[in-house]
Amino acid sequence: MNRVLILSLLLFTLFSCSNDDDTENSNDPILGKWFLFSVNNTEVSDCEKKSSIEFKSNGVFISDTFQVAGTNGTDCLNINIIENRWENKGDNLYSYNNLESVIDFSSDGTSFTVTSGNLVYKKN
Repeated sequence: MNRVLILSLLLFTLFSCSNDDDTENSNDPILGKWFLFSVNNTEVSDCEKKSSIEFKSNGVFISDTFQVAGTNGTDCLNINIIENRWENKGDNLYSYNNLESVIDFSSDGTSFTVTSGNLVYKKN
C-alpha cells in the first residue's frame, strides 16, 4: 500500500509540474511596457501618450488606448483595452492582435517603430 501511495505521489508531482514557457521569450527586446509617442512622425497629445502596449514573456500582450474627447477636447478617455497573444516570428517580424508587423528597435532599446503604421512607442 505504501508503494502505491509513494508511486501515486511521485506521478502526481511529475505531471503537476508546469512547463515554464516564460523562458522562451525572456530575452526578447520587445518585452515590457511601451507608451505611444508619435504617429506618422507627429508627436501625439499628452492624453494619447497614456496609450500603452505591454508585451509579457508568457506570450500575452495588453494594449490600452486613450483618446482626447469632450466638446472642448479636455477629457481623456480610455477607449479600448485588448488582451491577446504575441509572437516573435524572427527578423523583426512580430505577430500580435492577429496582425503581423515589422518592428524596428532603437539602438539603445528605449523605443521601437511599427513600420506598417509608422507608430513610435517608448519605454517610460
